[in-house]
Amino acid sequence: MQVILLQHVARVGRQYEVVTVADGYANNFLFPRKLAERATQEKVAALENKREAAMAAEDAKQQEMQEKLNDLAGDTIVMEVKADDQGHLFKKIRGHDIAVHLKNEHDLEIPEESILLDAPLHEVGDHQILVDAAGENRTLTIELVAG
Repeated sequence: MQVILLQHVARVGRQYEVVTVADGYANNFLFPRKLAERATQEKVAALENKREAAMAAEDAKQQEMQEKLNDLAGDTIVMEVKADDQGHLFKKIRGHDIAVHLKNEHDLEIPEESILLDAPLHEVGDHQILVDAAGENRTLTIELVAG
């Protein structure tokens, strides 16, 4: 039986995929748990339309992210952090901290795994970081300032 998966199901498929499964598996496991629905021509066509709309939205989001990254590429991003008199940070700055700062201060949502750091930042000053987002690599300058 062909079904459309409504959620990711291990060893079966990902969300919104059309897969073929045994009738008993679909009737006794997938349908009662609302993990899948029967694939009809209308539902498959609607799924394709939904998939195309999602891809268009994702492309627009990627384009917007590229534009914002281009704007930030030449600028220095200033982050105020707590540090001692010698310039050592009390808390190391990781990709998550940079992603939160970019979202809050610059309205730029970058997944933390896209911020590539060799090691956490642990001293005040300028740091070059690599951002692998929107299909391109960008180098951003982060200035950590004791606050």
